[in-house]
Amino acid sequence: MSTINLLCKFVSQRPGLDFHNYGDWKAYNSERREITKDMGDFHELLNHARLRVNNLDDKIKAYLERSSGRLTINEDGQLQYITGQYFPTEYRPAASRVVADIIWSDYRDEKHADGRDVYETGHDIRKALRTYFGRRIMKYYFN
Repeated sequence: MSTINLLCKFVSQRPGLDFHNYGDWKAYNSERREITKDMGDFHELLNHARLRVNNLDDKIKAYLERSSGRLTINEDGQLQYITGQYFPTEYRPAASRVVADIIWSDYRDEKHADGRDVYETGHDIRKALRTYFGRRIMKYYFN
């Protein structure tokens, strides 16, 4: 199974919310909506990465193998996630951060034909990314 498919399967799993952790329907439903938006963020980032990044699957695998973050890949090729405080609200943004970091690296490493950087600063990269992503993704993943 490709690393992209592993990541998609990881993001698509049910969050496992427990109503007893919330106390009322308003708080519970608010959290559910936010978690659903997190899945949309992941797919929006992944779609952009698929269009832009060469060898995306290899880059995701390499990133996860060398990562010391919460989401890694083990020797058996399986994803491992270390929960911080509450798995249902963390796991999808963790996957999105992986893809966002790869997108950022792709923009950062882009060169003109003469070898000069296309984007000189982080501000230049953010400006270019704003043409593809809305306020939410820019705020959470490229700020």
